[in-house]
Amino acid sequence: MPRIAHAAAAFALGALTLTACSSTTQATTLKTDKVASVPEGAGSDEPLLDFMKLSLRITADCPPLDESKADEPLGPDYVPTDPQGSSSRPPEKPGDRLPLPADPSATDDPAAPRPDVDLLEPVTLAKPENCYADKFAAHVTTALKSTGENAAEVRAALNRAGYPDELILDMKPEAGSPRVRIDLREWDTRVALQVVHHGTRGTVVDKFGAQSGAPLAGVRYTPQR
Repeated sequence: MPRIAHAAAAFALGALTLTACSSTTQATTLKTDKVASVPEGAGSDEPLLDFMKLSLRITADCPPLDESKADEPLGPDYVPTDPQGSSSRPPEKPGDRLPLPADPSATDDPAAPRPDVDLLEPVTLAKPENCYADKFAAHVTTALKSTGENAAEVRAALNRAGYPDELILDMKPEAGSPRVRIDLREWDTRVALQVVHHGTRGTVVDKFGAQSGAPLAGVRYTPQR
């Protein structure tokens, strides 16, 4: 997903307030009569910017996402409350110190980077992220109402509802029904949706968490049904 384009949209919109209300991870099949779409009069040449505006409208009732942060990163001015070296241990004698290990030889092979084997594993969504996901799941369900069981029709309906092609990822059909993933990862969110549209039989939307650097198609998410 083009992060540069998303960053530009973010600056144009200002700070986005995201939210959360439900911690359920079950499939969402919600019935509503109206669906919010891209802002009236929005320019189609800026679909990502239009989507950010739509996102603000859809998630307006959710609490701010940043309230879920448990640990804040340490800034450059951080000073620990118990500075190192303040223990009551007696001062060392000059002969007590051991020599520091020598620098590694220039001929030594550099340590291989540790692979991130967990990158493709789905992550548990925080409570605010669940609210964000639920709002979009309901929106997608309504957007696909009365849509035919055809991949092209599904994508066209999602486009009309405000989802740019950059956020929609075609997946292998499920039992012949079109299946897509929608990438909603923005700023600190890890929200993604998996959508299976069964035509007149309805739409099933599953929410899951994906790490920011993970390719969405490769995330090993399997709905629990």
